[in-house]
Amino acid sequence: MGQQYDAIAVRDAEVERVVGPYRERVEVPSLVGALGVVEGASVLDVGCGSGAYARLLRRRGAAEVVGVDVSAAMVAEARRAEEREPLGVRYEVHDLVDLPVLGEFSAAVAVAVLHYADSRRALARMCERICANLAPGGRLLALVGNPRLVADVPQANGFVVHRPEGLRDGDPYTISVPTVPPTMLRVHHWDCGTFEEVLLGAGFARVVWEPLRGLADGDGGGEPVNLLLRAEKG
Repeated sequence: MGQQYDAIAVRDAEVERVVGPYRERVEVPSLVGALGVVEGASVLDVGCGSGAYARLLRRRGAAEVVGVDVSAAMVAEARRAEEREPLGVRYEVHDLVDLPVLGEFSAAVAVAVLHYADSRRALARMCERICANLAPGGRLLALVGNPRLVADVPQANGFVVHRPEGLRDGDPYTISVPTVPPTMLRVHHWDCGTFEEVLLGAGFARVVWEPLRGLADGDGGGEPVNLLLRAEKG
């Protein structure tokens, strides 16, 4: 995953042009609404990319925000943004599968990260490492790939899912982002029930699927691009 995002980092502005409007209309209000008050909280942003959510949460009053990503190039982009506008966000390069304990955070966010797990074991490790970084009662908010999206149809954010029928958990498929040339992402299929099972097995006590806000008629043919889950550590 790190290598494909290292390549994407060089065209981050173009990808942002495609992704930004849907993120601001749907993903941000949905995630922020489900997360609730972050003022004074400590937040871990896993798969932070160039730091858009980490900066957002710091501006909303989080006392401490740490962003981690497997892509060194993406972390470098995030650090450059921090240099241009110092907010006090710290960024580190880590593979989520082997994420060390960086603290006892009151919340973690994982935006379009978990569907990069290429096996159930890798998915379980990701969830376990996030849980290990949360204080008791801490929350994980994760936007994950919607397994019900119609293939080969442009979605509300411009992405096109290229996915054969009959995929099983862990099977790979690709997503194209309409940049010039198209940016291709390789991700993996995971059913909603599998996310729930793995999170509960990783130490979370409860998993809830949160409603998405800001959806317009026709978005994804009635299906949102991503689904939002909230998991609470026992």
